[in-house]
Amino acid sequence: MRVLLRVVLTVFGMLALAFFLCLYWVFFYSRDLPDLDALAKFSPSATSTVIDNCYSAPIIAIPYDAIGPNLRGALKAVEASETGPTAYQQIARELSDVRETSGALSVKVAGTVFCSPQKSLVRQEKELRTAVQLDRRFSRRELFTIAANRYYFGDDMVGVRTAAQYFFHKDPRDLSVSDAALLAGLVRAPVYYSPVSHPDRALKRRNEVLDAMASHSAISTEEAETAKSAPLGVAIR
Repeated sequence: MRVLLRVVLTVFGMLALAFFLCLYWVFFYSRDLPDLDALAKFSPSATSTVIDNCYSAPIIAIPYDAIGPNLRGALKAVEASETGPTAYQQIARELSDVRETSGALSVKVAGTVFCSPQKSLVRQEKELRTAVQLDRRFSRRELFTIAANRYYFGDDMVGVRTAAQYFFHKDPRDLSVSDAALLAGLVRAPVYYSPVSHPDRALKRRNEVLDAMASHSAISTEEAETAKSAPLGVAIR
């Protein structure tokens, strides 16, 4: 009888624990996080206009294929060549059981969905929980598209389509290797590497991205050297 009672109490305890874990997920883990349905609009099946509360102007979001192979290769090379993941990113990967190649993207996208630039422990905790949910909901391709459509390029420019039109008067899929490397290089620090205000810095950064593209097989070494000899090509009106 005592054995049966012990088994019943154990089963009851496990069910109670499962119940409280579900409550934790519903009422804590998912609370106060950005609307992922709204964020999904940044990975559209066709070019569309997206309204985001963090920005004063509408954003033109384009699908993955419209980003074009050169810019996709440049952005992925930059992502792959950046310094290793921080402890913050490693925790996100462990908690979300993420694919190794998408963890950094999840964290990067999560960092763009909170309007305030101030970093606090509460803010970082929310970004971490957002990154976990992003990785569970979206594929790497979708996360890449969301990130590309949310990157900030300075002067109120958000997204690769707006930046390509502003700097080169081209659609992203029409960018040359040199153009694509320049845009991808701006993601790290758009003001510091601005080709308008700091062309020397922009040129050096573009060439770094070209080397990264070559080392990650996005282009050949010969293509990288040829692109390095090209001018910045910025055509701002």
